[in-house]
Amino acid sequence: MKVHLWAMGAESDPWVAQGEALFKKRIERYMPFDFKCIQPSKSKITEQVLSAEAKWLTQQTSSTPTFLVLLDEKGKQFTSVQLASQLEKWRQGSHKQLVFLIGSSFGFDDSVYKQADALLGLSLMTLPHQLARLVMLEQLYRACTILKGESYHHI
Repeated sequence: MKVHLWAMGAESDPWVAQGEALFKKRIERYMPFDFKCIQPSKSKITEQVLSAEAKWLTQQTSSTPTFLVLLDEKGKQFTSVQLASQLEKWRQGSHKQLVFLIGSSFGFDDSVYKQADALLGLSLMTLPHQLARLVMLEQLYRACTILKGESYHHI
């Protein structure tokens, strides 16, 4: 199963992009993985942005069985060890792809919430989108090392 982290919004600042590239490369040693930033709309009107994002997501997932995890402030929070375990469970499912989706600054369209299989919270604190991307990438890498029993995460 391929794992994706899709982030709605503009490309990251150079210092963030460097970290994203580092963790993407590390994750790819453990599993098929894809990370990308998507900007389906440049509109400043919330409804238009959310609608374009929902349409793009539907196009990406309609032909491939997808387990969709939205990163959301109301989502369940895990320790790193718990996230590793949950990641393994999700990856053992019958879907062809596991998608973690970070919404734009406007959040998600209601139709996207209806498509979601799970909500995941990174923190009780609000994180800027670029930092949320980097934190999620690092946590996915950490989960991979935990599952392999490697020493990156000190249990």
